[in-house]
Amino acid sequence: MAEKAGIGADLSLPGHSECEVNQVDAFMKIRELISLEKHLRSFPETPHGPIGLIYPHVYPVGMASLGYQQVYRLFRESGFGVERVFWDPEGRETISLENRIPLFRFPIVASSYTYELDILHLLKMLIRGGVDPLAEQRGPESPWLIMGGQAATANPRLLQRIADIIVLGEGEQVIEALSRRLIQTQGEARTRVLEAVAELPHVYVPRVHGEFDRHRFPQHTLEPLDLYPCHSVIRAAKDEFGGAFLLELSRGCKYQCKFCIVHYMNGTARYREFDSLIDTLDRYQHLYEKVGLLGAAVADHPRVEDVTEWLVRRGKQVSTSSLRAERLTERFLDLLREGGQQNLTVAPEAGDVTRRRDMKKGVRDDKYLRLAEWAGKRQFHSLKLYFLLGTPGADPMDEAAEIIEFSRKMSEVFTGHGGGKIIAALSPFVPKPTTPWASEALWDPKAVKKASRVVRKHLAFRGNLKVPPVNVKEARAEAILSWFGPELTDELLRLAREEISLESAFKDFNLDQIPEQARRISGYPELAETGGKGMK
Repeated sequence: MAEKAGIGADLSLPGHSECEVNQVDAFMKIRELISLEKHLRSFPETPHGPIGLIYPHVYPVGMASLGYQQVYRLFRESGFGVERVFWDPEGRETISLENRIPLFRFPIVASSYTYELDILHLLKMLIRGGVDPLAEQRGPESPWLIMGGQAATANPRLLQRIADIIVLGEGEQVIEALSRRLIQTQGEARTRVLEAVAELPHVYVPRVHGEFDRHRFPQHTLEPLDLYPCHSVIRAAKDEFGGAFLLELSRGCKYQCKFCIVHYMNGTARYREFDSLIDTLDRYQHLYEKVGLLGAAVADHPRVEDVTEWLVRRGKQVSTSSLRAERLTERFLDLLREGGQQNLTVAPEAGDVTRRRDMKKGVRDDKYLRLAEWAGKRQFHSLKLYFLLGTPGADPMDEAAEIIEFSRKMSEVFTGHGGGKIIAALSPFVPKPTTPWASEALWDPKAVKKASRVVRKHLAFRGNLKVPPVNVKEARAEAILSWFGPELTDELLRLAREEISLESAFKDFNLDQIPEQARRISGYPELAETGGKGMK
């Protein structure tokens, strides 16, 4: 059962100001969210904390993050009370979900930081919660701010003036050691605590360590995965997976696509054992009807079909994250369809196989067309295709022409065999740390925008083809946030305080600085060349 102490006060609407009415409305929504949740396991007594655990986005997105739920579990198992804190787009005071505690009252605040563009949400949450967003300004009575997650590990320099402690890599084992150290140093001077935490491996403490260098601060990689289970501990009725029980099948990726951070940062693929997965599914099967199977390449798991069949034979629904076309079989598609999955997602990235080979994703067209036929025959409602625009050495207009031709072929086969619609989703290429394309030049925004409009003109709203709008300004901001650090902090704080969007910011930023920055920061080019070796 969810803990509901402190949320049952009797509030009546008559006589309240508009602001108070809005607060009551928000309060009622919180009560509804909690009442619909299912806590799947109990935890030991919590003599320490509590910790305010931030996800800098709205509740449905945060609760669909398995990484966020895993951190919740790790802190609870380490003896801390944990209350969840989510982004409120209405701009109200930042308070916890469980007991409506203002952020500044927590002795420790921890935040998952997975997506670069959430940085403004985080800063606004701190400000609205009464916590100074600058680490140097926080005093003895202020909360500690601990940060981790994919974006935090990829570019800790961006958080250098914001976070007190940054966990690098996968949190298992590191969070346990960090929790013990925080408990041991409880009540000691702030400087002493930071010095003690800085002794831990896979932890970066900016005010002790100074400038970040990836060679000095390697990230943590859990191996074998089965040392720690990773699945939902709270099942939310209203999240982006429709309240599914989330189960991790794998981490890392064996493929070395030049644009993708997963292999170069998280290492090669590691799979959970079949018996371990079935044991977890069996233990909780009375608490779920739908399961989301997660991993960078779900279809690569050697027993994914057996896991799916186990669920389907017990009447459970199944959904998966993005799949690789060449790894799919008709049996797997039959099982997914029987398990209620209606939509498939694959990522060709380019409409031309030669361009795919150049980015080290050389899947032939016939593999995608075969998938379109198989999926159409099974009457999947949609087949979503992810593409990149503005990749190194490519003319965006050439990329656009190739995407148009490829999407039309896929649509003809898919719909011709009984399938629904094709969705061609375009994303501007963003160079990421540790990848082989880390120091490649960024595209001309006008050229990419023009190319995306051409694709939409020829494909969008024509028959069974759909092309969502492309946000070039957002991709531009993501690229800048992926590479720059403390030099951006003052500007980000100004944007947060003045309620200016990231899309409207950095208009005068010279994008040519990005490859220069990539070459300047130690560690990135070397790691890209070695495929991430030595990062564990």
